Amino acid sequence: MRTALLAFILTTAAATGASAQVYQPGQPYIGDPMADRLRDRVEMQRLQSEQQAQFARQQQLNARLTERDIQAQRQPEPYIPLANVPPSPDAQRRAREAATARREATVSGVTQIDDWLGRQPR
Repeated sequence: MRTALLAFILTTAAATGASAQVYQPGQPYIGDPMADRLRDRVEMQRLQSEQQAQFARQQQLNARLTERDIQAQRQPEPYIPLANVPPSPDAQRRAREAATARREATVSGVTQIDDWLGRQPR
């Protein structure tokens, strides 16, 4: 009877040990429908993320191409040299009057300084 009991304990321990090595708590086992659904959802989200990133890269490329097309279609502004454009008579007259006013202001200021420097010492 003792040997039968000992054999039963040994087989039970061996079976328990083997099953503990196969299944680890917290990890899904093969054929778990909940784990299969989770894996499918994760894979679907990964694929959607890759598609969105690819779409964003394509939109950036399209934007750059459109910008280059717009830049290529622009007409350059015509060059108008300033030296060949003669000033109008009114502009010439205003420039002469401004120069005369500056010259008179300078002469009056210098004359006052000269008069002060040339005064008789006291």
